[in-house]
Amino acid sequence: MKKQKKFIAVVSLVVFTITMVLITFPSSASASPTVRVNGELRNFSSPPLIVNDRTMIPIRFVIEDEALQGQVYWDEGLHKIAIDCRGKYIELFIGSNQAQVDGKTVYLDAPPFIDQDRTYIPLRFLSENLGAFVGWNSLKREVTINFDLEPQVFAYYYYPPRAELKNNIHLFTDIAFRWFETNDKGNLFYEYKDDYAEVLKIARDNGVKTHASVVLMDRAALHKLLSSSKNRAQLIGNLMDKVKADNYDGVNIDFEFIDYRDAALFTTFLEELKTAMGPDKDLSVAVFARTGRESWPTPYQYKKIGEIADLVVVMAYDYSYNTSAPGPVAPLWWVQEVADYMTERIPREKIIMGVPTYGYDWPTGRNATTITAPKLGDIKWKYSVEEHFDTKSMSPYYTYRDNYNNRHQIWLENERSLQEKWNLIINNQLGGISFWRIGNGFDDLYKVLDKNLK
Repeated sequence: MKKQKKFIAVVSLVVFTITMVLITFPSSASASPTVRVNGELRNFSSPPLIVNDRTMIPIRFVIEDEALQGQVYWDEGLHKIAIDCRGKYIELFIGSNQAQVDGKTVYLDAPPFIDQDRTYIPLRFLSENLGAFVGWNSLKREVTINFDLEPQVFAYYYYPPRAELKNNIHLFTDIAFRWFETNDKGNLFYEYKDDYAEVLKIARDNGVKTHASVVLMDRAALHKLLSSSKNRAQLIGNLMDKVKADNYDGVNIDFEFIDYRDAALFTTFLEELKTAMGPDKDLSVAVFARTGRESWPTPYQYKKIGEIADLVVVMAYDYSYNTSAPGPVAPLWWVQEVADYMTERIPREKIIMGVPTYGYDWPTGRNATTITAPKLGDIKWKYSVEEHFDTKSMSPYYTYRDNYNNRHQIWLENERSLQEKWNLIINNQLGGISFWRIGNGFDDLYKVLDKNLK
C-alpha cells in the first residue's frame, strides 16, 4: 500500500476471510509459495514473504481478491492499518506487536512492516480474527485458503451396515472402508465379503471420498513389516494396485499397538507410502490420542506424521476402557487437552478428531463389556435404568441392577455430550470429526451432524 494521504479513504475491496492457521515454511526456501483460494490459483503482484519462519502477507493480498468485500484504511501519521471486514474492525500498527480488534487489545506473533512500499501483516493474526482455514501443501509449496470451509466428516465403514450408510450418506464427506488387512509380509487381503463395487458406487454417487483402509494390530507382525524395506515395499505396491484398480481417493492406515521402538520405522513407511501416492491421493493415518502427561512411550512421531499425512485421525476415546474403573470414555476436558497437544504438533486443519459411538457396561468389581446404543436400548427395556449426566466430564452415564442384583454403570455418549465435542472441534478450528463406525446404530451422532452441517 503506497504512503499517500494522511488517511486514505475507503478502498472498496474484497478481504480474505482467511482461515489461516500459522503456517511456517523453511526460512531458507528460495521461491515464494503459491496461493490457491477456494481451489483456484491466485497470482499476486506482491508475493507472501517468510520472515523469521513467519508467513507475512501484503495488505493487497487481503484487499484485491474477489473472495470477500471489505474496507481498508491507511493512516500515515499513526502508521496504522485499519480493516473493516466480516463484522470485525481491526487496527494494526507498523512495527508493533499490539493490535486492536473491536476495541480489544490483542498481540501478534510478528509485527506488520513495510517492504518496497507494500505493507505486510502476519497470516496467523488474520486466521485468528477473520476465521478462515489455511493449509500448506509441502509437495507443491502451496498455501490453500478456504473461506466457508465445512468440517470433514470422516466415517469408518466396517461390515455391511448398508441401511445406515444409505440413510446418512448425506452427512459424510469421506468414508474409510475398513475392508483390508495386512500381515508381516505386506500382503493385502479383504477381511470379509461385501458388495465392494456397489458400496463404493453409493459413496461416489453422493460425492463422498473413498479411502482404502488397512489394519494391522499385532506388535510382532508390525515390527517385521516395518523393519523390512522389502515388506514395506510389498504393502505399498499392493495398496497402489488396489487404489488404481478401484479408483480410491486415498489410503487410510490403521496400525495400532506398534512398539514404541519402531516409531521411526512407522514414519519411514508413511513417507514411502505418501511418495508413492503422490499429491493427488490423500493419505490419512489413525493415531492414539495423547496429552503429553501419559507415562507410556508413544509409537507415533506426531509432528512428522502431521508433515507427511494429509489427514490425521486422532482416536480421542478409551480414556476409560473395559479393564479400567468405570468412567467417561471421552471426557470433554481430556479431549480438549488432546486437541491442545495435537495442534502444537500437527496443522489443525489436518486433525480429524475421533469421537466414540460405543461405550462400556461395568458390573461392580468386574471388567466391562462393550455397549452400543441398540444394546443400551435393550437394557432399558429389560431393567429399570437411571440416567445421569456428569457435568465435569460432560458425559452421560446410566446405572441399573441386573437379575442377580449386581449393580452396573454404563458410560456412553449422547446427543448433548457429542454436541459439546462438536463445539470443541469448531472452536479449535480442527479439520473435522471421525467416528468408528457406520453400523453402530448411534443415531445421536447423526442428529448432531444433521443439526450442525449446512
